[in-house]
Amino acid sequence: MPTIERLGFIGLEYAMPPEKAFGMSRAIGNRRLGGLIELETDTGVRGVGEAFGDPRVTAAYFQMIEPLFRGRSIYDFDHVEAGIRNRMYHLGAQNQLTACLSGINLALHDAIGRTHGVRACDLIGGCATTRLPVYASTGFFSKDPTNQLEHQLAAVKAHPYVGAKIKIGRGPQDDAARCRLAREMLGDDALLIVDVNGNYTVDMALACIRAIERYDIHWLEEPLPPADLRGYAELRARSPIPVAAGEAHYTLRDFKQLIDGRCVDIVQPSIPTVGGLTEARRIAVMAHAANLRVSPHAWGGAVGLAAALHLVASLPVTPHGDNVPYPTLVEYDMSDNPLRTNLLSQPLVLDGGHLLLPSGPGLGVTLDRAVVDRYRVC
Repeated sequence: MPTIERLGFIGLEYAMPPEKAFGMSRAIGNRRLGGLIELETDTGVRGVGEAFGDPRVTAAYFQMIEPLFRGRSIYDFDHVEAGIRNRMYHLGAQNQLTACLSGINLALHDAIGRTHGVRACDLIGGCATTRLPVYASTGFFSKDPTNQLEHQLAAVKAHPYVGAKIKIGRGPQDDAARCRLAREMLGDDALLIVDVNGNYTVDMALACIRAIERYDIHWLEEPLPPADLRGYAELRARSPIPVAAGEAHYTLRDFKQLIDGRCVDIVQPSIPTVGGLTEARRIAVMAHAANLRVSPHAWGGAVGLAAALHLVASLPVTPHGDNVPYPTLVEYDMSDNPLRTNLLSQPLVLDGGHLLLPSGPGLGVTLDRAVVDRYRVC
């Protein structure tokens, strides 16, 4: 039985000039952060995973839990993870501990897949497709006068994406103006998604919805802070626009409350945040059992994006038969982020508005060591 011989953590940071800062309704910034978990088995097989968030915080959690995984079977993640949760329950789940566990879980899926010569998607449900439709995640608020909404949407038009997501959340009038411009530039056929990043209360979200409904919005993402579950349920019951959330929710327990409370129409687990592929697949199954759509949040590095492709490839088309109104979509971040675009020796392939599932075993990706070293901070 292969065991975990070595675990390592690499913290990454990319800093752009302050005048190029971009972001969302709550804030803008000029840094992209993340972390990698590297794992090697006693048989020499290696795996890599991604952990969301500030790498300096993740590194501290990694030092605490790494000894508990070393020497264990590569199949023992659930048992080790449960032991950590049970002993460290005071720490909660909505933190970098869960992100660190996510990275370890992804690295184990990568290593198990490479051990057996199969893809990660085959380990969690099989492979329905190797071409995953994506929407462009763009339309950020920006300090750069050459990178405003119209410039970002012009880049979207150069590719046949299913649609695009833009940032809103600075007030209903501004929301309407941005949606009007996006609809004019993208045309009537493209899906238009908007993201508030939790900056509204229920009354403000309803005012936003009244202002933007005319622009045929495919979904309204994170209109409220993640803890306002009652507000989400109230808003969803009153909104003519589908509501989506999940990037700021952690583990199956958070998502059970979202789903059981009928708080959202689209469930958005972020794989390097929620606990890895194991937890993300559980969340997707629970969402499907409640007849809700799933679309993973994927706004981080290349390894996390590859994991999102494997998750979506593994999901059955449900509840549909021959006719699928909307395919399960993968988020494709178009912002300046070499941790996504340059980190792999063979970048993920974008073809005709689709990302291609990596064909190799495990996650099917290999790090470019020179790029890793360039952006390593811990």
